[in-house]
Amino acid sequence: MSQTLARERIALMDAEMAPVFAAMVNTATPVACAKGCGSCCTLTVEVSADELFALVDYLEQSLDPDALAALKARARANDAIGHGMEPLARHRKRLVCPVQDPATKACLGHAARPNPCQGYVSVSLPDCEADHADPPRRVERPTMSGILTDLMGGSRDQALASAGMAKTRFELTAGLLAAWREPGAEARWLAGKEIFPDARSYEPAAEPIPAKSR
Repeated sequence: MSQTLARERIALMDAEMAPVFAAMVNTATPVACAKGCGSCCTLTVEVSADELFALVDYLEQSLDPDALAALKARARANDAIGHGMEPLARHRKRLVCPVQDPATKACLGHAARPNPCQGYVSVSLPDCEADHADPPRRVERPTMSGILTDLMGGSRDQALASAGMAKTRFELTAGLLAAWREPGAEARWLAGKEIFPDARSYEPAAEPIPAKSR
């Protein structure tokens, strides 16, 4: 089920973005993203359970045992440093997504990439490279890509809620490790159970409620 949901979402997003890319080319502001860039692969990526399981399935089917073992080792090393880390701090440390091929900078899970990865589009490679500076430079992105990303994510959440399935978000690296540790988790999720409490996306601490004056 997860693979089917991911394929349908990616195909729909590609179809919706195609005219946006064409319009950008016609106005001399083409998309700067290209295979092997990887500048944005240090951003914190929040994934839903269906995206996580689809990516795990794809990686296990497409990679040979040595490549998959190397990816899992990168994930463990990444998570040992960045587990629970605030997103900007993770980005500044340049903790690279373990799904990125270290040699080519290509995404090894591109065909099953999560919605945030698919919808993150830049029009300036220099901005992406400078985004690691302190303070980071704002990356100029097409407005429509953000709108479509939010629309796709919101529609998926509504569909999951209607089916009685949890729509909890997971940090990608921690989620991958959790899925590999608990191979039966997808069945529990499909049954409406909560999964992977240790892999939840970063949430800032709640602000204390001020005491009422008497």
